[in-house]
Amino acid sequence: MLASLLDGFGALADAWCRGKFRTKEKIQFYESMVALLENGVTLNEALKEVGDVYSDHGKHPRHPIALACSAMALSVQNGKNLADACQAWMSYQEVAIIAAGERSGNLLQAFSDCVRILEAQQKILTLVLSSSLYPALLWSLMAYLLQVIATKMVPALARRSDPESWTGAPALLYCIANYVDQWGLVTLISGVLLLILAILTLPYFCGPLRVVLERLPPWSIYKTLHGSTFLLNISVMLRANINQVEALDILKLNAKPWLRERLVAARYGVRMGKNFGEALQLAGHGFPDPQAVQFLCVLATRKGFSEAIQRFSQRWLENSLKHMERYSKSLLIISSVAIGSLMVLVLVGTYSLQSDITSALQR
Repeated sequence: MLASLLDGFGALADAWCRGKFRTKEKIQFYESMVALLENGVTLNEALKEVGDVYSDHGKHPRHPIALACSAMALSVQNGKNLADACQAWMSYQEVAIIAAGERSGNLLQAFSDCVRILEAQQKILTLVLSSSLYPALLWSLMAYLLQVIATKMVPALARRSDPESWTGAPALLYCIANYVDQWGLVTLISGVLLLILAILTLPYFCGPLRVVLERLPPWSIYKTLHGSTFLLNISVMLRANINQVEALDILKLNAKPWLRERLVAARYGVRMGKNFGEALQLAGHGFPDPQAVQFLCVLATRKGFSEAIQRFSQRWLENSLKHMERYSKSLLIISSVAIGSLMVLVLVGTYSLQSDITSALQR
């Protein structure tokens, strides 16, 4: 009984540690593997040595990187290739790149490409989080201010004057207060639930409506994030001499429904004899971006497409980051203007109403 409990506790501890194998740990793993492989260490030995380093030679066996190395080493020893061995630990994009590296015999380049993609994703996610934090704070302050207007300020003013006689800014404040009283909580809960639902369904929501919604955040942000890494993935696999259909098949293997829908459509176009850019254009999803698709249509007709798409993917990632920065600045400006306008309305309305009350008393 005690042994079963200990085994169960150990399994839970391992699962918790596996959950900590995130971007930072992945980058450390890849860079450690590169450092050993480029000095002639075999793959099996490299996995064992990296695991020993991060477990401090068995003192910390549940270190995330040590657990990953141990599991992958065991699978490789049992005859699996590295791409299959790391499926439980890496994203589908990383698995696809590692598989391409194994086929081309250049795992060093594959690991370096994985680091590049992880760093790109990290930059975009960091930018998204940092650009969302301050606007979220401003909208929270606005919600609190609206609650104060509805429950304290307007009722206090209404005791001194009949709200039905108010005009201009005071009348607008009265309308806002009534709406907040009747529908404020419903609106707030509905808005939060819709945002949560939109975020949770980002990898799954497909179809024509999704294409339309991708002009707006958060769908546009998700599209930018995956569109940039999609181009990087394709460039890596084409450089590894994997043909376009096979590259799309590899990416499609573990992709979520939203991305799979776009990959299947692009694959169909390529199978029909269209070049890569034309296939994406005919798919009708505007993925990874309508402008990027137009450039790819031109580049696909030239020699050295694999090198061209690599250069283009790197530039497109930089452009995507700049686009995200512009979006964050626009969101911040809109949020600041909204809360500023509400504050001005409160000041003007209160001053106007007090002036009317004072004038009425003087008569």
